[in-house]
Amino acid sequence: MSRKRFAHSGQAGGPAKAREALTKAYLRVFSGEDGEMVLADLAATTGYYRRPSYGEWLAKTRTPNGFELHSALSNARAEVVQHIMGFLMLDGERLAALEKAARAEG
Repeated sequence: MSRKRFAHSGQAGGPAKAREALTKAYLRVFSGEDGEMVLADLAATTGYYRRPSYGEWLAKTRTPNGFELHSALSNARAEVVQHIMGFLMLDGERLAALEKAARAEG
């Protein structure tokens, strides 16, 4: 039984060609209505536009304990969205539209 190898950007050639292939793949996946909807959902799910507030944390928990971990987790989740957006090169108008859509999802 033969197994198909999983595609990866290194198959495109050197580092520049690999980066170009990966950028094109991200653009294909996250373009159009479906791609935009998925990206907005990811941004909402990861809390990309709802960064932790120390003041809110204290008001809710009445202790600073745990905020550092909560903040680190939030940053790690947001890195996923930031990684994707790094390939998409969205202009200011598109970023504003994404934020609005993500907030509507959340």
